[in-house]
Amino acid sequence: MFREDKMSGPIAFILAMMISAAVAVGDADFSGIIEEAERIEQESKEKTEAAEYLIAIDPGHQERGNFGQEPIGPGASEMKTKVAGGTKGTSTGVPEYQLTLDVSLKLRDILKDKGYRVLMIRETNDVDITNSERAKMANETDADVFVRIHANGSENSSANGAMTICQTSSNPYNSELYEKSRSLSQKVLDAYTEATGIRKERVWETDTMSGINWCTVPVTIIEVGYMTNPEEDEKMQEPDFQELMAEGIAEGIKEYLTDQKEDGGAETEEADLSKEGASEAASSETAVSDEDEIEPTDDKEPESGGGKTANERKITVYIAPASKTERSAKELEKIVTQTGDHVIRRRELERYVRDGVKMVKLKKRLNEEIDKLGGKWSLYLKRMDTNQTIRINDDEKMVAASLIKLFIAGEFYTLAEEGELDADSFRSSPDLMISASDNGAANTLISACTMDKINDFARENGYEETELNRRMLEWNGTENYTSARDCGKMLEKVLKGEYVSEEASERILEDLRSQQRTSKIPAGVPKEVKTGNKTGELDNVDNDAAIIWAPDCTYILCIMSSDTGGRIAEIRKLSSIVYNAIGASED
Repeated sequence: MFREDKMSGPIAFILAMMISAAVAVGDADFSGIIEEAERIEQESKEKTEAAEYLIAIDPGHQERGNFGQEPIGPGASEMKTKVAGGTKGTSTGVPEYQLTLDVSLKLRDILKDKGYRVLMIRETNDVDITNSERAKMANETDADVFVRIHANGSENSSANGAMTICQTSSNPYNSELYEKSRSLSQKVLDAYTEATGIRKERVWETDTMSGINWCTVPVTIIEVGYMTNPEEDEKMQEPDFQELMAEGIAEGIKEYLTDQKEDGGAETEEADLSKEGASEAASSETAVSDEDEIEPTDDKEPESGGGKTANERKITVYIAPASKTERSAKELEKIVTQTGDHVIRRRELERYVRDGVKMVKLKKRLNEEIDKLGGKWSLYLKRMDTNQTIRINDDEKMVAASLIKLFIAGEFYTLAEEGELDADSFRSSPDLMISASDNGAANTLISACTMDKINDFARENGYEETELNRRMLEWNGTENYTSARDCGKMLEKVLKGEYVSEEASERILEDLRSQQRTSKIPAGVPKEVKTGNKTGELDNVDNDAAIIWAPDCTYILCIMSSDTGGRIAEIRKLSSIVYNAIGASED
């Protein structure tokens, strides 16, 4: 029920004892001076480490574009616009330069609170800074991370999602930065989409971005969403959502720096730049081209004579001082001495006790509910934040119905990855098989993959109870089988981007979230909660396997039933019980 693998033997033993006691007498109240000591110690450590790093933030675009032509990279003959005008919100009318500044200022504050030193390329819209100048500001301070904030636009109003951008490994200007920039881009994209729920598009590798080509420090551009999508546009203007956007980017930066430090690549000299200092703007020899727009806008050229030349302009940049800890080392030492030598990770312990108690009580409740029902039932539940699970007959081989399509998809994408099948030639068949449970599409893929290979895929990947014996709606005296645990393991791989490949996982995840049949597990949670699921039903079978992005935690829930005569309402009730126990926010 709890993660013994991440705790020492004594702590795991104490936790087990506390869970048992809490179940008997109610939730325990764990507080005191040890927790306070550990909080101060951890905060001090994190801020001290963060102060080693300088983060440069570039809010994309500016109030007036600069449409002069400059080289796309150092020494290049190819020219691009110095700074494009950017896009604007279809619904709100807010220009991109304002959105990027709003998010960037919030990101600055979050990073400063964590102890990082921060360089802002601009803190107002009324500037005229070309892309080469922006890059040079980050270069001259030897920033550990250069994050450029942008928003996307498209002629297709339904286009949505976030992407990050970096150079290719063969970039003619700074290919030596590829590995670090690619890692930074991936970390920021993953953390950002996790924090916001915005759809993950991809890390785009390209050498067409002048703002990247001029960099001599690790760099990424994040396109935070589509301002041409009315829903995404309105969401990105909400202050609370902008906080989530900034928090996601900050988390991605932190994860990147942590990886670099573990790899021995994080040692850099501090930038010698005073808080009140100013940096001379780049000369025309190092001026760079247009800001990096994915799709052009119809912004008009500005009136002539409206801006200063590069040589006339001074650009002020700010470095945030490293934050100080709330208490001195001596005060902390005194607290630890007063509370004894054996200071354990009280906060972590308290969390596992609290969540462990919830799961113990929830399993008891689910068993009681299932005992009231006739037929065969199987249930698998996993919290993704703590890895705690509830298993009720979860390894029972059950009639799969359309849940078998999850594993047909696995072999299809495996063969496509290996080049044995041309995925594009099947058009929307793999998507329809999942999102609409289309039987014809499933049979098309079975024919292409063959039953033997699909069953080999299941065995080789540890789906022990999964077995394809017939095509959809073609009765031959046999059935297709799987288990709640197999389905749960499969969904976890999809969620982590590990089902066949990251690309395959993302496509399946999008199909699950676009599911047309949502009357079972998804119907047991509030409408505003995001879900992704795959159902299965026959005359005497009702199944559902789902991912729930609940306020308190993301979890996987798989429920299978047979010999029940149709139990959609019962599955919905079990789903509701789970959500109310672990998914609903405690705030």
